[in-house]
Amino acid sequence: MGATDLPIIHISTIIYRKEISLMKMRSVVSAMLALSLACLPLLTQAEEEIPTIVTVVPAPDQTKAERPACFPDPADQYIALPETENFALNKEVISGAHTDVYVSRNVNDGKTDTYWESKGFPAEMLIVLGETHTISTVAVCLNPSAIWEARIQEIAVLVSQDGENFTEVAPATQYQFDPATGNRIRIDFDSVEASFVKVVFTMNSASRTDGAQAAEICVY
Repeated sequence: MGATDLPIIHISTIIYRKEISLMKMRSVVSAMLALSLACLPLLTQAEEEIPTIVTVVPAPDQTKAERPACFPDPADQYIALPETENFALNKEVISGAHTDVYVSRNVNDGKTDTYWESKGFPAEMLIVLGETHTISTVAVCLNPSAIWEARIQEIAVLVSQDGENFTEVAPATQYQFDPATGNRIRIDFDSVEASFVKVVFTMNSASRTDGAQAAEICVY
C-alpha cells in the first residue's frame, strides 16, 4: 500500500474532524457577533452620557488690529521726521498735469494711502504756506506698505517769499525710498524764511510709472 493509499474509513474520519472544527469556529464567530450586537446599545449610551465641555475665552475689546507687545514695531526702523508742526498740511498746492485720479491735493491731506502722480518729468509741486515760516526740512513720503517696492527719485527744493523769485536750498539729489524705512526721505537744509515751497522731481526709478510720486510732502 502506497503512502497516499489511505483507507476510506481514515479519510472519512479526517473529513469529519475538519467539519467539526469548522462548525466550532462558526459557533465562536456567531457568539462573538451576538455579544458585539448586545454591547452596542451600551456603548452608544455611554457615548451619549459623556458630557461635552466647551471652554469660552472672551476676546479683548478692540476696534482695530493691534500688534502684540512682544512683536517689534516696524515703525521703529522708519526715518524719523521732525516732531514740530507740518506747515504744508492741508495748504493750497499747485502742480502740472497729473496721472489718472492721482491729483495734487493728495500730497498734503495727511494720509499715505492717497498719492499724487505727475504726468512726465520734470514735475513741480508748489506748496503755498499762506504765511511766512522759518523752515529747515522737507519730507517726501510714499505709502509705507511693502507693495510699494523700493525706488529712487531725484528731488530738489526751492523756496520763495513772493511766489515768483525762488532760491534753491537743496540741489537735485537722488533719494532712496524703501518700505523697510517707511518709504520716506527727509531733506534737511539751513533754516530759511519761506512762504512758498517748490519741490521739483526729475526722475523716478519705479517700473510702473513715468512720473513723480508722493503720498505726502511735509514742510517743517
